[in-house]
Amino acid sequence: MHAHALAAVEQALDAGADGIEHCTCLTAEGVVITDGLVERLVRQGVRVCPTLGTIPQAVPPPNVRAVMERFGFGLGQRQQHAARMHRAGVRLVSGADSGINSGKPHGVPAAVAQLAEGGVPADAALATATSLAVDACGLADRKGRVRRGFDADLLLVGGDPFTDLAALSRPVAVLAAGLWTSTDPRSAPE
Repeated sequence: MHAHALAAVEQALDAGADGIEHCTCLTAEGVVITDGLVERLVRQGVRVCPTLGTIPQAVPPPNVRAVMERFGFGLGQRQQHAARMHRAGVRLVSGADSGINSGKPHGVPAAVAQLAEGGVPADAALATATSLAVDACGLADRKGRVRRGFDADLLLVGGDPFTDLAALSRPVAVLAAGLWTSTDPRSAPE
């Protein structure tokens, strides 16, 4: 369920939603995320996708910028809220509302990096796009982990994403269901 307003987040919880996109918690006074709300997200096992993932040079469209100014929040605050939720035990998943505007193009792994920039440890941020994401989609029995019997879905990157999340922006190759797809023909196995 998509929910920006605090009232909408509370209604989603009352309705038993298992996932909330954005979870911005806007009120007339600004963003309000109480400890009680965070505890409820944890208790109900709700997955939250904070929809981070804007490219660094992005300028929000005028209507988005107006909402951000009206309610007094920005990317940094959203990152900190996501990290707070993570520390409390809320199950986060990565997503970016890709394609909604020029600042959120498809194929940019910024949502994971922006979680880490806000305070989520790199390994936990990576899990939001892998094991936790496939669990949210009901595919955890065969995807999202490197394990015998699981689909061979792998992203090979130029670097160590545990120490440099920018490595996710440097894909070398992709294995999808065990089939090699390469961004660099020199990287294919012989």
